[in-house]
Amino acid sequence: MAYYITTSSVNLKKIKKQASSVLLFILVLAYDGHAQVPDIDSMVKRYSFIRPELNVLIDDSQTLVSFYKKLTDLKEGKRERVNIVHIGDSHIQADLFSGTVRQLIQIDFGNAGRGFVFPYRVAKSNEPPSYRTTSNVKWDSKRNVFPDQYLPIGVGGFTIETKDTNAILSLTVKDQGPLNYSFNKFTLFHEKGAGNFGYAVCDDFNCKVGDIDSRKKEDNAYVSTQIFTTPLRQVMIRCSASDTGQCSRIYGMLLENGKPGILYNMIGVNGAEFRHFNRSVHFQEQLSYLQADLVIISLGTNEGFSAGFDRDAFLANMDSLVTGIRKLNPGADILLTSPGDSFKKSKKGRVKNPNMTLARNTVLAFAATHHCACWDLYGIMGGYGSMAAWYTAHLAAKDRVHFSGQGYIMQGGLFYEAIRQGYEKYGK
Repeated sequence: MAYYITTSSVNLKKIKKQASSVLLFILVLAYDGHAQVPDIDSMVKRYSFIRPELNVLIDDSQTLVSFYKKLTDLKEGKRERVNIVHIGDSHIQADLFSGTVRQLIQIDFGNAGRGFVFPYRVAKSNEPPSYRTTSNVKWDSKRNVFPDQYLPIGVGGFTIETKDTNAILSLTVKDQGPLNYSFNKFTLFHEKGAGNFGYAVCDDFNCKVGDIDSRKKEDNAYVSTQIFTTPLRQVMIRCSASDTGQCSRIYGMLLENGKPGILYNMIGVNGAEFRHFNRSVHFQEQLSYLQADLVIISLGTNEGFSAGFDRDAFLANMDSLVTGIRKLNPGADILLTSPGDSFKKSKKGRVKNPNMTLARNTVLAFAATHHCACWDLYGIMGGYGSMAAWYTAHLAAKDRVHFSGQGYIMQGGLFYEAIRQGYEKYGK
C-alpha cells in the first residue's frame, strides 16, 4: 500500500469540559491571522492593571546565554538557524499567543519557515489560523490527556490514524502579514515498520519524484523528508491500496523554507498538564529531531483546576519534563512561563482561583533552583484577581480562564518585548 504526496504551488481538560475547545475555535475564527505588532507603551498606558516593571525574563542573564549567543550568530551570518519549541496547553494550541511571538521574532531575525504543524482540524480540534488541514475521510485521533485510548502519542501531543485506503489529507499554509510561509522542505513524522503505508512523492505531472519506504527505519525511526525545487503552499497525502492490514499513523509535519532565520515550533494540546507530556511515549524522542535551541514551556493552568492542587506532584512532573528535555536536547535553554490568573466555577458563580497563585509560585521557585529562565505572566497581568480587569477590558473570554484574541496578541507582544529587552542587555 502506498501514499502519494501530491504537491502544488497553488495556492484545558476542556477546561475539564468540551466547551473550552469550542471557545478557542471561535477565537481562532475571529482572528484574521495577520501580523499585528502590539504597541507595548500604549498598551501599558491604556491598561493600568498591567505591571510593566515585571515584564522581564527572570534570571535570563544566567540561563539564556547560549540562546542569546545563537541569536547574535544568526544576526551576524555565522549561523543559519535558531530553533525554538513552544510547548503548552489550550492557551498555546490556538497559536494566537505563540503565533504573535513567531511573527515578531521572525520579522527581527528572519523567517526560516512555519515550523512544526499538526492537523488539529482532522483530529476534530481547533486549528491555528496560519494553515488549514482537511481530509475526505474520518481519522481516529487521540490527544495526550486521554491515556486509555490505544494510539501512542508523539511530538505533537496528538496522533491521527486511518486504515482507509481512499484517505486524502491536505495541508495548505497561509502567509502572515509580511511573512511568506511557503516551503521547499517537508518532513513527515509518522509510524514506520511493518504494517504501515509507504509513500510516493508526486508533483502535478509525475508521481515518481521520490519514494519513501515506511518499512525502513535506518535514517530516523519516525521521520521522512522530501525536498522540493519550487516553494509550495500545499501538500496532499493520498493513499493507494496494494495490500491489506496496513494503516497510516501521523504525529505531525515540519515545514521549512531553507532560508536563514528562526523556526518557531508550536506544540499545544487542549487540557494538557506536565504529566500528560511525560507519559507521551514518543514525545521526547521525536522532539529531539527539532534540535531546539530554546524550549519554552507554558503549562500549569490545568493543574490549578484540579480538586486540590498538589504542589509536590506538580513539582515532580515539572522536573520530569524538564529533565527529559535536557537529556535528549543538551543544547537547549529552558524558559518557563507562569500560568496566568484565572477564575473557577462555584455555586456562587465564577470566583477567584487561589490555586493559580500556588501554581505560579511553584513555577517561579522551580525555575530559580533548576537553571531555567522564567516569564511571570501571572504577575504581569496584575496578580491575584486581575483576570476580572482583563475581562472587563474585553481581553479575556467569558470563562475568565482563556483570553480574547486581542488578549492573546497582547500577551505575545509583552512576551516578545521581554525577550527583545533581555537580548539587547546581553548584547551590551
